[in-house]
Amino acid sequence: MPDEAPSTKAILAQLAANGAHEAQAASIAVTTWSAIDVALSPIVGQRGFAALYKRSLQLTRVDFPCLAAAQDGVLQVAEFSVLHEVLAQQDSSTAAAASAALLENFYDLLTKLIGRSLTDRLLRTVCETTSSGRPAQDTSP
Repeated sequence: MPDEAPSTKAILAQLAANGAHEAQAASIAVTTWSAIDVALSPIVGQRGFAALYKRSLQLTRVDFPCLAAAQDGVLQVAEFSVLHEVLAQQDSSTAAAASAALLENFYDLLTKLIGRSLTDRLLRTVCETTSSGRPAQDTSP
């Protein structure tokens, strides 16, 4: 996500560089995906979100075959416990890279569907929440 994801991707990359435990990278990824689900499901529906997520997994598993198991766990509604399990089994750098690639593919798909400006607006609060641990306050008049 060119403008919005760097904060989440930076956290994942820093965890990998610092030799963070694999479960930490997996937990951050799941927290991010849960926040994206909450932000987008009211707009595209749970099945719409699940379809985008599943397609993102399909695209990402080309470079990260470990994500195939996470894709098999997706039915109609996004379920992130399988993603957590898969990422927690990888070394931290692989888990962080797979998570970043998955976010990038999701962002690209969503951008193709609704445009970059709307995608950035919808995902802005997600990235602010996952990078700071809490939602940012809107200070605009």
